[in-house]
Amino acid sequence: MKVQTTGLIAAAIGLSQPFQAVADDHGTDGWDVSVSAGTILAPTYLGDDAYQLSAVPNVRLTYDDSFFASIEGIGYNVINDQGWRVGPIVKYHFGRDEDGGNPLAIAGDDSDDLDGLGDVDGTVEIGAFVGYEFEPFTTKVELRQGVNGHEGFIGEAELDYGGSFNVADQLVIYSVGPQFTVVDNNYNDTFFGVDAGQSAASGLDEFDAEGGLLSYGIGGTLIFPIDDNLSTILFAEYDRLSGDAADSSLVEDRGSPNQGTFGLFVSYQF
Repeated sequence: MKVQTTGLIAAAIGLSQPFQAVADDHGTDGWDVSVSAGTILAPTYLGDDAYQLSAVPNVRLTYDDSFFASIEGIGYNVINDQGWRVGPIVKYHFGRDEDGGNPLAIAGDDSDDLDGLGDVDGTVEIGAFVGYEFEPFTTKVELRQGVNGHEGFIGEAELDYGGSFNVADQLVIYSVGPQFTVVDNNYNDTFFGVDAGQSAASGLDEFDAEGGLLSYGIGGTLIFPIDDNLSTILFAEYDRLSGDAADSSLVEDRGSPNQGTFGLFVSYQF
């Protein structure tokens, strides 16, 4: 599940990870570097019904198939054997600005839906992941705790079905599958709760948001390798907000529980 504006952008880039696995297969031991850039169309904030188009760069570093770092986060495979990947991960949630601003936006207006709700500071999220690959499936569960900012707990689970086919001699690598996100009271109340002061300032009804299933959805990726180093990546995702997030006065009055994300990237593996 994507976590609003710039945080959503960071997570969306994670949809290109199936390509990274392919690219790493024909790298050498030691450091590998890939650079990607592209555009993402996504809601202005998590729960909005209006969209912004953003230009997004990304650099991904890996070392010996153990350490990895990018805009998606920093992690280490403590276990990487017989299809299992287990280890710690650190991510950064870019928060949410009251003015709806996004420094990466190139099209789409800033939203005034959040006026009176205040800013949500950026958050360092620390946690762990467990993944298992049993071809043609890959599954992953990730648990993270915010140590500042929203100070909430996030749990994400996904199952992907992947493979490849050829169209007019062009190799196409694909991945598609469901995903779910659960959060605690702190997370939901930060992004979807409306206290008395915020209600008076924003005009929204007061709402006490509790944790639970934040969203469920499906995402897919298509990767078109141009040569051994260069590829084009297309991805799309649909998520449906659930529980108190969907029932929030912010979403009901000014947004939508239906959340889509669409992206086009070019990636180069050194």
